[in-house]
Amino acid sequence: MATALHKAIDVSEPRFFELQRALTDHLRNPAQVAPPPLPEARLAVYRDAVFLNIERFMRDNFPRLAAVLPAASWQGLMRDYIVRHAARTPLFVELLSEFLTYLEHERQASADPLWLQELAHFDWLENALASDAREFENGAATLSPPLMTHALAVNPVHQLVRYVFPVHALSVEYLPAEPPPNPTLLLAFRAPSDDVAVLDLNDAAAELFVAIREGLAPNEALGAIAEAIGHRAPAQLMAFGEQMIRRWYELGLVLGVRPDGQTHPMLD
Repeated sequence: MATALHKAIDVSEPRFFELQRALTDHLRNPAQVAPPPLPEARLAVYRDAVFLNIERFMRDNFPRLAAVLPAASWQGLMRDYIVRHAARTPLFVELLSEFLTYLEHERQASADPLWLQELAHFDWLENALASDAREFENGAATLSPPLMTHALAVNPVHQLVRYVFPVHALSVEYLPAEPPPNPTLLLAFRAPSDDVAVLDLNDAAAELFVAIREGLAPNEALGAIAEAIGHRAPAQLMAFGEQMIRRWYELGLVLGVRPDGQTHPMLD
């Protein structure tokens, strides 16, 4: 009975679905997938709309990468992304992470410059910090005289990233083929003005920031750094460290002395 009923019902996919799938497959990869039986003029409109909308969105959100790649390379990268990657989110802000996933796991182009993935990540980083939903107010904590002996609150909207290439310095005029001898440490954060700022740190400055973030008072952190590197003038290092921390405060990276042990007193 069940078999007879099944045969009596047409469970095949509607023709419209077949045409829709054929159209989308063609729009993703027009060079390799034949179009469905539709007028060429109409197909051309859809082909241009799909590619140009995605290309414009990526250009707006990965501006450094788009600026340094030759036009043909950028266009080819966009086409390859559309062909290879099936996005799993309808949210525009999450599509940027999808592009990084594509570059890391799906991109197959041995001729790509070695800095391509890192520069794309640097573009992504600015967007990630700018869209971070956390809010804080600079100035609720204080930068009082005992600055160096108290734990400090730091801006929670930040990322400390180590790159092989100096991605913040790449330009059409400077695109090294090989990594420089030393890596680049960038501390990016969203300032109270909502602008994203980037600091180029050396290892000692990065260690100081991490120690402060973890709750160590600046004089303790600097003392440990001086001992570790065998600094011959700890007082000079301490003075330089205090100057750096005050600069970080002016920029909105350090928020002030922590009130009563609170880690991030400025968070909503």
